[in-house]
Amino acid sequence: MLKIVLVDDEPLIVKGLESIIPEFEQEIEIVGTAPNGAVALDLFSEQHVDVLLTDIQMPVMDGLELIDAWKKKQPTTKTIVLSGFEDFHYIKRGLSAGIENYLLKPLNELELKETLIQIENKQVTNKGIPREEAYYILRDNTIWRWLHMRINKEEWEERLALYDMTLGQTKNAVLIQIQPTKEVNNADWKNLSEEYRLEYPFMLLTPENEIILGIEETTSLSEQILTIQSDIKNYLKNDAFYLFVSEKVQGQKMYPQAFRQLTRLQPERLVQSSGSLIAFQKRTKHTWRPKRKQHQLAKLLVMNNEKEIKAWIRSFFQEWLDHKVESDPHQMLHILSELLVLMAEADPKELTESMEKIAEETSIEGLEATTLTYAIRYYNRKKQTDQSKSPIIQNVLNYIKEHFAEGMSLKTLGNDFHINAVYLGQLFQKEMGEHFTDYLNRYRVNYAKEELLQSQDNLTIIASKSGYTDMAYFYRQFKKHTGETPSRYRKIHQ
Repeated sequence: MLKIVLVDDEPLIVKGLESIIPEFEQEIEIVGTAPNGAVALDLFSEQHVDVLLTDIQMPVMDGLELIDAWKKKQPTTKTIVLSGFEDFHYIKRGLSAGIENYLLKPLNELELKETLIQIENKQVTNKGIPREEAYYILRDNTIWRWLHMRINKEEWEERLALYDMTLGQTKNAVLIQIQPTKEVNNADWKNLSEEYRLEYPFMLLTPENEIILGIEETTSLSEQILTIQSDIKNYLKNDAFYLFVSEKVQGQKMYPQAFRQLTRLQPERLVQSSGSLIAFQKRTKHTWRPKRKQHQLAKLLVMNNEKEIKAWIRSFFQEWLDHKVESDPHQMLHILSELLVLMAEADPKELTESMEKIAEETSIEGLEATTLTYAIRYYNRKKQTDQSKSPIIQNVLNYIKEHFAEGMSLKTLGNDFHINAVYLGQLFQKEMGEHFTDYLNRYRVNYAKEELLQSQDNLTIIASKSGYTDMAYFYRQFKKHTGETPSRYRKIHQ
């Protein structure tokens, strides 16, 4: 848990911070507040504090005086400064004091949240951090926000001046992301990071401790990139890394565009060996498509067949491993994402957790283990839920899974199961939380989505296989449930 002290002579600022910080997902305790540095030092400097968040200009003792005095008592405390644009000469002094970040007023809540997350992630020593390293942490935070386009032009230009940075506009440039694997030696990685700090003007460590380099075409970019790949192997003494390279951009000011390219390259590591150079121009041509479709697993999940669920997952990933080189990792991740959406059952927390787990995995074997975990969790949860459903609704659900492509309605189901159609509709809505037609259309659309990506059939055939004979109705239902037309969905996601 992060323990934080808030120091500001403006009561509204303090109340605002007290209001928004508890809403962050982290475990944070606000130890107390103070109207100036002298009071904060007197009341809280003897208590353990992880983060000191202070204004700069305050009466009696300003923020920088407070930081200097506080560091003598608690050198491990991280400090965040609140300021306005007119305070940049103070910020220059603050850099030498080792501040973690400074936030401009009015406060950007997202930046504060990200800063606190980074502080929590970097709590690895009780000795404090050197001031030079603190300067780089602060600079890295700013560049990271810029690459994500979370900083406006005026603030970015001010901060460039603060760090004495300039960005070229004329030469071709590329952005490089060096990502360590779990097998990396931490000491070797640290040495590599420190060496690149000295060698490259545009270098930062991400919150995940990955290295990002920007290089200009002073000599051949290809030769520079290959030299970097060779250097990394020499420093790490193994291949415990991936090297992602963006396409050329015109000038360093286009690095945010290059960074988006790097983000889209990340899934390629699933089909490449560690130590590989992964670039847009060097991607393997993807020619293989899986025979097993997520609809099959969705059906097994709904039917609650644990043995066959495990067998399908094992076979799906084994087939992928057998065709690893020619497979499309983006398509495979899309299949898994569709399954995770189903298994999360509209639970935002579980969906976010499962998507993050999938995004973190760097191997097909790791994805298999993660998928199996969430599938069994879904199975156990559904098994308990189904026991509370009436036998008639369980029979209807099983019938839909087997015959969804056939014509059916509450009336035909009522005849098949010898029950009044109106009563069946009311019972279905009560136990399932939605109308029968909505459930049926959602099931059919999910099947159609899969067919659009996995087959080359035309839309008429796919509509028919999904249970639709009226193309206009198929289009309306598909757009209702996905927000896109079938043809656009296929174009975007395939």
